[in-house]
Amino acid sequence: MEDSVFNNSSKLSVLLFVLALSLRLILPAIGFSGEVSDSPTYLSEATGLITGEGFINPQGHLTAFRPPVYPIFLAGILAISGGKIVGVQIIQAIFYSLLAPIIFNFLLPLVKEKRAFFGAFIFAVDPASIPFTALILTEAIGAVMIFLWYLSWGRISRSGRVLEYIWSGLLSGILILNTMITQLLQPLALILRMLFFRKEWLKIILCGMIFILPLTAWTVRNKTVLGESTAVKSAGFGFLLWATMNYDFPWLLNPYDKRGEYIFTQEKRVAKKFSPAEQHEIYFRKAVARFRAEPALCVYRVMKASLWSWIDVPGAMKTLDDYPRIRLLLRIINVSILLIALSGVPSAFKYREGRLAFGIILYFAFFHAPLYPIPRYYLPIRPLLAVLCSFAFMNKFKPQMNTNNTNHE
Repeated sequence: MEDSVFNNSSKLSVLLFVLALSLRLILPAIGFSGEVSDSPTYLSEATGLITGEGFINPQGHLTAFRPPVYPIFLAGILAISGGKIVGVQIIQAIFYSLLAPIIFNFLLPLVKEKRAFFGAFIFAVDPASIPFTALILTEAIGAVMIFLWYLSWGRISRSGRVLEYIWSGLLSGILILNTMITQLLQPLALILRMLFFRKEWLKIILCGMIFILPLTAWTVRNKTVLGESTAVKSAGFGFLLWATMNYDFPWLLNPYDKRGEYIFTQEKRVAKKFSPAEQHEIYFRKAVARFRAEPALCVYRVMKASLWSWIDVPGAMKTLDDYPRIRLLLRIINVSILLIALSGVPSAFKYREGRLAFGIILYFAFFHAPLYPIPRYYLPIRPLLAVLCSFAFMNKFKPQMNTNNTNHE
């Protein structure tokens, strides 16, 4: 019986991986370039690393404009593939698609096999995430790293071994240098761990020390090369904060706001005249002044932007403006996934893994809300939504939990 279950699980794992990968190789197969507005800065830094010039911007100057992990990743793949973007697209698709069987096998000790497959299947066919492994952006690799970090804390909660703390500390330090918004995740996790497991204080301190090593190395580089103490990237969040409080995001069924986007684009051109540090300072002050002048309007716009960013599909605002029915269909699918995940929260909360997944999602929702939230910023947590989906409607159908589960509290 055990062999039968194992063989079945293995076949399902392969099926999930093949399905996820097949969907994410469609765009590379038809020659999609993968370059969008943010891509040139990543590519210029990657090219500089290959040629030995270092992290350089498109103008050829040394920079810390982008966090270093993704340019390093790009440089490695481009060097091997002869500079072909399709090599990056394929590797990103493989890495991201591997999460499908990982999610499935991660869920097996927690829920029935059908439920584990259901959650992983939603992840594999999720239309919001399919195009983004083909883009030169950090989100696909960020999703993989965040889920690995999530798994590391799951192991810490079960064993508390020092090696798990070391791995989590190193991984989180590297993660921040790819996905900057995660910079408070590890400190918050360590603080909570210290509150409830004070006997592990030495391991927690060790984890924190290892966590800051990658950040320290990057900061030293920036101080030595650029003369500035930049811990992650030189571009601050001031402009994004200003944009959220000034740009009126479209409601759910409204057409794309071309006038608002034009005003935003014009201001962005003005902002580029300043250095990243100056831009952050100037627009942060503008954002604070705007909030003081009209706090209710600013809160309304932040809430509206956040709602839109969760419901709309990444990239749909511009590319699908002329195809309202397709855009509406994708929104319906996206909202359905969100509702399924939400329905799984009560049952997921019975497990440490479920509480942690929900906590990370809340973290992203809270910290991205005021910083010009666009749908693609939430792509790194789509795997965690799939985890919650596997717990959906459990109270209604009352399934028997896997008897091998030791994490039910």
